[in-house]
Amino acid sequence: MGLHKEYSKTDQFYFDEEEFSLIDGDHETFYIKPALPKIKLEEDRLEDGYSKGKLKFLSEIDNGESNAESIFYYSLCKEEPKNTSVILIHGWRSEELNRLENVFLNSFIEERYDVYSYILPFHMERCPNESLYSGEYFFSSNVNRTIKSVQQSISDIRALIRYIKEERGDKVIVIGLSLGGMISNLLCEVQENIDILISLFYANDLHYTAYETIVGKFVKEDFLRNGFDRESLKRSWSIINPSLKKPLIDKEKILLVSGYYDKYIMNKDSDVLWTSWDKPKRYVYKCGHSGIVLNKSKIRNDVLNFIHEREL
Repeated sequence: MGLHKEYSKTDQFYFDEEEFSLIDGDHETFYIKPALPKIKLEEDRLEDGYSKGKLKFLSEIDNGESNAESIFYYSLCKEEPKNTSVILIHGWRSEELNRLENVFLNSFIEERYDVYSYILPFHMERCPNESLYSGEYFFSSNVNRTIKSVQQSISDIRALIRYIKEERGDKVIVIGLSLGGMISNLLCEVQENIDILISLFYANDLHYTAYETIVGKFVKEDFLRNGFDRESLKRSWSIINPSLKKPLIDKEKILLVSGYYDKYIMNKDSDVLWTSWDKPKRYVYKCGHSGIVLNKSKIRNDVLNFIHEREL
C-alpha cells in the first residue's frame, strides 16, 4: 500500500515494433562500449579530507531532455586515497540517495575509497517536469522507454568506469540495490574489468516483476488493458534480463544478497539468476525488501568482509 500511494494516473502503454526491431537480439550493439566521457566536476564542499559534489557528462543514449546529462554524486578522497572507487546504484522510485549511503558511505570514507552515487534515468533531478514521482518513467508499460532507460543506465556507468580505469587507474566496486541490483548484474555481463560486484535485493526479469509482484500492479493493468500479452513482453524485455547471459567477471568476485520474505523481488526470480550464474556466493537473510534498513549492520559487515577477503 505504501509503495502505490503514488501511481501513474494515465495509461503509459507504448510499443514501437519498428524501433524495437533495430535492437532485437543484437546484444553487442545494444550494449555498445561508450567513449571516454568529458567529465565536469561541480564541487560543493570539502569535508574531512574529501571533496564532495556532483559529477556530470553528456550521456551517449538519447532518452529525453531531462536525461541528456549523466549525473553522479561523488565523495573523492584528497588525502592518501586507496585507489579504489565504489559506484552505488539506487533502487526504483528512490527520491534520495540515503538507502545505500546510510549503509556504506561512512565505512568507505574510513577506507579512503572514492564513492560515486549514480542517479538512474527518470529519477530525482532526471525526472521530467510532468513526472508524478521519481522513477515513474523508468519502469512502466512503455516497453521501448523501459528498454532505453536500462540501456542508458548501462552506458552511463560504463562511461564512468572507463574514466576511472583509464584516467585514475583505480579498482572498481559496483554495488546495486533492487532495480540498481539488476543494472549492476547487467553491467558485469558487458564490462569485464569490474573488480567486485555486490548485488543487493536485486531485480531480475522485469516482465516477471510486472506480472507476478505487487511492484508491477499498475504496470500490469496497463498491459492487460491494451492486450499486450505476457509472452510478447517477455520477449521484448529479454535483452535487459541478466539471467539470460553470463558474467564476464569471475564468480568469486560476485556477492548476491536476497531477502527470504521479500515481496517486491520474489525469491523464485532471484534464484533464477543465481542458478544461471553457476551459484556465486549468496546470502539470503530472513527479511523482506526493507532488509536494507532493518539489517543494515549485518549487510555492511558482510559486504566489507567480502571486499577485504579479496584484498583490494
